[in-house]
Amino acid sequence: MRYKKYIDLGFKRHDLNDNVVMERTGYKGYYLTYELNEKALIEIYWDKLDSPKLFIKKNNDSNTFCSIKITAEQVLNILTNN
Repeated sequence: MRYKKYIDLGFKRHDLNDNVVMERTGYKGYYLTYELNEKALIEIYWDKLDSPKLFIKKNNDSNTFCSIKITAEQVLNILTNN
């Protein structure tokens, strides 16, 4: 899926300040997030727009997550009525 579609779905952009990426690519990168609820969010990195991940908090511990690879089609199914 393309960047604009994620933004249109309501994802928020977070810019990175990564000097290693800057030296390699010419810009510092970003990631997109969509918070589903207090315990789950979808995250996508700028260099892997076709590889979203679903993060689910474990045992109410705010620093421990279970990470699940999902598809762009699954993102659309979760966030739209299609």
